[in-house]
This record gives sequence, C-alpha cells and structure tokens, in this order.
Amino acid sequence: MLFSFLLTKSFSQWGQGFINFEDTARLFRISIDTSVPDNIWQIGSPHKSIFTSSYSVPLAITTDTLNPYPMNNNSVFYYRTSGDYNTDSHDAGLGFWYKMESDTLNDFGKVEISIDTGQTWQNILTGLSWWGVYDSLYNLIQVSFSSDDTIIFTGKTNGWYLFSCSFSIPEMILDSIDYRFTFHSDDHSETLDGWMIDDISFNTVWESMPELKMTCQVYPNPATDEITIRSEKRIAGYEISDCFGRSVIKNNNHQNPLRINVNDLPAGMYFYKIRTENGQETSGKFIKSSDKR
Repeated sequence: MLFSFLLTKSFSQWGQGFINFEDTARLFRISIDTSVPDNIWQIGSPHKSIFTSSYSVPLAITTDTLNPYPMNNNSVFYYRTSGDYNTDSHDAGLGFWYKMESDTLNDFGKVEISIDTGQTWQNILTGLSWWGVYDSLYNLIQVSFSSDDTIIFTGKTNGWYLFSCSFSIPEMILDSIDYRFTFHSDDHSETLDGWMIDDISFNTVWESMPELKMTCQVYPNPATDEITIRSEKRIAGYEISDCFGRSVIKNNNHQNPLRINVNDLPAGMYFYKIRTENGQETSGKFIKSSDKR
C-alpha cells in the first residue's frame, strides 16, 4: 500500500499530551461528569480483586477504586486536548493502557470523539483510518484499518493492554479535540472490577500556512522491516515518534528517497517528520506491523 500526502503548506506542527495521573498539573484535561447519576469513575490507587495496581503507580482512573461496578450504570469522564487549530489537514492520535473485567458484550466501555466542543460525538472505532490493541509485550491482539466494530472494551484482558488509534480531521478551525469515556453495565448484577485506564496520550499533526505544494510518499504502509520516504525536495534529516510522542529514531540523513530500518520497533502507529535542505518540515504517519507475510 502506498500513502501519498499532498501538502500545500510551508511547515507542519506537532502537539503531544500525556497524563499518568500522578502529575496533578496535567489533570485539568480530565473531567469526571458529576451530572451523571451514580458516576463511579475515580482517580486513585486501585484496591480491587483484579485491579490491584495502576500501570504507572500509584494512580489511575478506575470504575471505583474499591468496589465492583454496579448494575444499570453509565459512568462518564472526558479528556480534552487543546491547541487552537486552524488547519488545512489534521491527523490526531489517541493511546492509553487499560485493564478490563466485565460481562462480555453486556457490560462494556466506549470512547467517543468530538471536534465541535461536545455538540456531536462519534465512536472512535467507527470510520477511523486505523486502530489497534496490543498486550504488554506489544504483541498485536486486534487491529482494524476501516472498521464498523463498536465494542472492543469488554470481557477480561490478560494483564494490561495498549489501545492506539489514528484518524484524520477535515479542514476546519477548532480549539479542542474532546474524548468521552463511558462505562455501561446492564441490569444483571456482577461482581467484577470494570475498567481501569492509565497513561493516556494524544498526538496531533496539523498542517497550515499554504505556500508551497510538496508531495511526500511513505511505503510500504503497513511496514514490517523498512519504510521508504520519498520527497520532491532533498531530505536533510528525519525523526520518528511513537503514539505517545516519544522520539524513537532520529538522524540527519541526506538521502532521497530515505530508507529507514524499522524492524526493531514494536508493532503500532508511528509519526514521522522530515526536514528538507531548505528548512521545510513535512509530517505523516505509518503503521509498523508484526505480520511477516
């Protein structure tokens, strides 16, 4: 598969955010909806049957830190990113670690996205360009590039799982991207721990200031061993970051096309940024697959 990006701009910008619940200065992005009756989301140290510790100790957000979840419950919290985006195009990514113990399909979690300050919401599993679920060793459990699935946060995880997704936002002006996390239980009583989430991150790439038209290609996508990035301008350097915005490969390399060995990277979504000799920066994304077929 060949992804080609037609970029009508002079540069790209990146934004990242990360919440591990220990850094209180960042918790302004998290809002537990107190208007929802019997909302059981809590930030704290878990002391439950299965949920005995957070991913990054000691704190996480959990459907009650002490008690099993009740029946007939719909609990909600929000995660807001901000940036005053005035975009020609915009790619956004979301990632988080989670544990699940619920009645499969009957009791479940749902994550939705809003780009109009909460007026409308869309399930992030529907119509996205890509999402994947990985175990704690980054082995791929489930993946979709174009899915109509609406429920994956259900049943029981085998330890901590990583969820990661990427999607495109059309040309528009927006000052935030909002995510809504909902846990739903039916009218059957269960003695289960529910849903626990930790280390939430978002990553955005937005393009602005139209000046030049430049074509950039990355292939193969998904990749297993190597990616090739081809630009109409001579490449002077590049950087690859994971879904949490952490730099994993960075180098000054005067090649075009640019060939990068990604064999040692865990499977998942990655963002690349290249710099040309005239100072332009161009960004995009690719998927590292563990599939060797």
